[in-house]
Amino acid sequence: MIFKKIFATALALLALAYVNALSANAQSSCPVTDTYGVRPPLEVDKTLRAQIEVIYFTTDDPNAFLSERAGAERSASYASLSANQFVARLDSLEKAGVASIRKRESAAAFLGEVAELNLERNRAGAGGRAVNASHGSASALSGLDRRTEIHLFRGSAEEEGRYRVSLLSWFVDARADGGRQTVDYDAVVLLKPGQTAVFKLMSAGEVKRTGGARSHVAVTLRSVNSPGPGR
Repeated sequence: MIFKKIFATALALLALAYVNALSANAQSSCPVTDTYGVRPPLEVDKTLRAQIEVIYFTTDDPNAFLSERAGAERSASYASLSANQFVARLDSLEKAGVASIRKRESAAAFLGEVAELNLERNRAGAGGRAVNASHGSASALSGLDRRTEIHLFRGSAEEEGRYRVSLLSWFVDARADGGRQTVDYDAVVLLKPGQTAVFKLMSAGEVKRTGGARSHVAVTLRSVNSPGPGR
């Protein structure tokens, strides 16, 4: 009888330890998003500033960077690789005539600070130039193909010096009355400086707009450093 009580107590303690371990792991790896397309406000850390580069590009090869051999709906939409690997691969695709860069932009932002890195649309008669536009008003949406917000924050101790990169991107359907926007990509990924995250944009609106081409946005974390005194 005593043995059975000891055995039952030991099982209960093991079960409690297992549940606590699962809970701790979930808290350390839980993304910061509460609901799709929503980010809670974060405290801005002005002791560290990140240098980010964003490239919007399209490819005629549906298997470039992210294979669709298992079917478009079953394929991954995110890949991580070194910045050098990404640049070399994209350059090779450009030279082969199967990739085209739509926009390249760099930004500096403190950790926790939102960086707006939108994709402007080319209007007829603009000579192929992108039209600069913000998303501060509904009418301004007529100048955008895509609205994108990015911010970085520290990872947990278990994430070994990597930073969490949050990306929220809206598909913009331009209209005579200004436009309509829909969140179609919401992700939080881990990157180290010198790494690139490639996101394939495959919402119904984006696929319809580009036809057979595949739209991508690539986010490169160049560095995270102290801004220095007086900056």
